[in-house]
Parts: sequence; C-alpha cells; structure tokens
Amino acid sequence: DNPLIVNVLQSLFLANNLNVYTCSNGAEGLTVLENKVVDVIVSDVMMPEMDGYAFYQAVRKNSEYSHIPFLFLTSLSSSNEMHFGQERGIDGYLIKPFQPAELLSVIKGKLQRSRELKIGSEERYDSYRKRVIHTLSHEFRTPLVAINTGTELLLEQSGNLEVGKIKNLLEAIQRGGQRLERLVNDFMLLQQIEAGVALRLFNNRASAKKFDDLVISFFESQRSWLQDEGFTYSIKSHCDGQQVKVYEPHILDIFQRLLSNAVKFSDTTKDIQIVAYPQERELLVEIRDRGIGLDEERIKEAIDVFGQIDRERLEQQGGGLGLAIATRYSYINQGRLEFSNRKDGGSVASFFLPLHEG
Repeated sequence: DNPLIVNVLQSLFLANNLNVYTCSNGAEGLTVLENKVVDVIVSDVMMPEMDGYAFYQAVRKNSEYSHIPFLFLTSLSSSNEMHFGQERGIDGYLIKPFQPAELLSVIKGKLQRSRELKIGSEERYDSYRKRVIHTLSHEFRTPLVAINTGTELLLEQSGNLEVGKIKNLLEAIQRGGQRLERLVNDFMLLQQIEAGVALRLFNNRASAKKFDDLVISFFESQRSWLQDEGFTYSIKSHCDGQQVKVYEPHILDIFQRLLSNAVKFSDTTKDIQIVAYPQERELLVEIRDRGIGLDEERIKEAIDVFGQIDRERLEQQGGGLGLAIATRYSYINQGRLEFSNRKDGGSVASFFLPLHEG
C-alpha cells in the first residue's frame, strides 16, 4: 500500500533477474493471476478494496493458483496475527521494517520450493499418465477379445452352432460389454472428481441426513440379490437419529463399492455384516466379511488410482478404480475410510463421517 516500497522491491527483484508484476490491491492481483504465470506472491496485509487476507483466501479457493507460495509483508507483529495466518496456511510473514536482502533470501527459497513442487507434480502426472495408458490398454483389450471372438464365431458359424452354444457366446459378449461400460463410467467419474466437479456438488447440495436412514435404506435394498447369491446378511444400526451432512449420491456410491468389495473377497464362507454406530464425534458404518482378508500394503495400493488388491490372483475387473473413487468421495464429504483384518478371518471396511449438529 506504499508506492515507495513497491518501487524499491520492484528494483530489487529486477536487479536479481526476477520478473515482477505490481498491483495496488488484491483485486488487481487476481486479474494478474488470470493472465500471467506467477511463481510467488508477496502481499501487504493492509490494502484498499481487497486486503491481503481476502486476497489470500481468493487465491487459495482457486485450484489453479492454490499451490503458489504466499508471503505477507506486515507491520502487524502480534502473536495473534501470526497465529491467524498460520492457521490458514500462510507460508510466511516478514515484519516491517525488514532488510531487502532478507526478503530476497526468502523469495529465492520460495522459488526453489515452488520449482521442486512443480517438478514433483510433473513426475506424478507422468506416472499417472503411464498408469492410465497401461490400465486402459489391458482393461479394454480383455472384454474386446470376448466381444470380437464371440461375434466372429456367430457370424461365421451360426448355422453350425447349437442353441446352447449361441446363448453362451451372447452371454460372453454381454459380459464384455458390461465390463467396458463399468470401466468407462468409472474412468469418467474419476476425471470429474479430479476436475473438482464432485467437490462443487458437495458444496452446493450437501444436506443433513439421518445416518440410520442412509444405512438401512441402502443396505436393505441389497438384501435380495445377496441372499440369492447364498450370502448370510445382517444389518444393525445404532445411531439413534444422529445426522451427517453429506451429498447423498456420493455416500450411496461409497456404500455400493464397499459392499461389492466385500462380495469379491468373500471366500466359501458367504457372510456379510453391516453395523453402524457412533464413536466420539463421528458416525461410522462397518462392512464385515468372512473372506480371504487383506494385506495392509495392498490395501494402500488399492486406494491409489488404478491399484487393485491381489489383482493377479483374483483377476478383478474394472480398472481398480473402485476404492480410489470411494476414498475421494469420502474425503470430499469430510469423512475417511479405514480397512482392517478380522482376528477370526475376513476383513472390515469402516466408513467414518463427522457428526452433524446443525
């Protein structure tokens, strides 16, 4: 907010081969961010129109800028002021008056850290891209083989095939098509999550729901087909009308994926138990199975994008996206997922949500 300081700092940065864009308030700063590539932001706290804290909050709300290091110059040196900034993730303060060399040293440190983060981000993206290519090439190829082989046999030998054989081929083609559809849907869903669509839906449409109602309504709707598959199935909820604030479609999707996982990993003992209850300031639902159990390291892999638990042995289908999507949905709804093994065999998937008291 002081033109003299702005000019001094601009000259200091230019003398050290740093490009500088200057603004008189936060609103102008946002305009610069829309049109320029910025590596570090240095801002006053006290400014007209939009002060430093309002500017900081606007920057952090935008995913395109949220990674940029943010440094405040301020004459406010009280501990309360510092704590206020630290609680909001502000990268640092410099108290006026300060030495130009001190500021330059801090800026160079922030630039180095920014470069490291950028390199790390690019490496993660490259790894992600390779996994996408590898997974899609495998997952698309398998059902396409079934579809192409089945249709080829039907076209070339339909006159020589028995009715039962034709039915088997058509069922194989149908399974291949369904597998492709699940893969494409999950992949598109993950892209929407990564693009922030799911978070916007939560922010705009989340509402208070009775956890008992969510749990009982969904899991009761699954009882018929599970019993037809030979499962013993029980549901107990002890949340006594307590509420959570969620976007309901996300929660139902998580329930579906966790239940499907329990079915996949169930061995000869087909028993699934659903138990919901409060724990401190949270409500949780546990999906318990009597299957083969889970290795802790492989659980972590499964939560990563395209990871699958014991993929080679179980030959699961669907690109390994299920737990990755469920984990992201739980995080968006302020919750978390935990996985553990049961002492007497099987595994437990626990989905926690914070208690809503609004």
